[in-house]
Amino acid sequence: MSDDKSIMLVKESFLKKIFNKIKKFFIKANKETYEKTITEKTQLNNNDRKNNFLNNIKIQENSDIIYLKIKLENGEIRAIDLNDEQIDELQKIYDKEILEKQEKIRKLKAVA
Repeated sequence: MSDDKSIMLVKESFLKKIFNKIKKFFIKANKETYEKTITEKTQLNNNDRKNNFLNNIKIQENSDIIYLKIKLENGEIRAIDLNDEQIDELQKIYDKEILEKQEKIRKLKAVA
């Protein structure tokens, strides 16, 4: 009878080993796919943040217009002294700022 028990123990341990190897394989495969998706998501988020940042900078690339805007707001120059192109560029900047502020107000109202 002890021989039967030892054979049963060997069979059980053999089956457990096989089961554990299969289990480890699938856990490892799931972990690798999970890590891969996480890295892909972080790369996409980084790319989105980078693109948003670059788009925001493109609007402010023309430093001469920004300088004129600052001088105009400080009263160092008058609007009469500006030419039509400069006025159009300043208008674009002001319109963008107004839209951003309206969007912030809309978001704050939605939260409240």
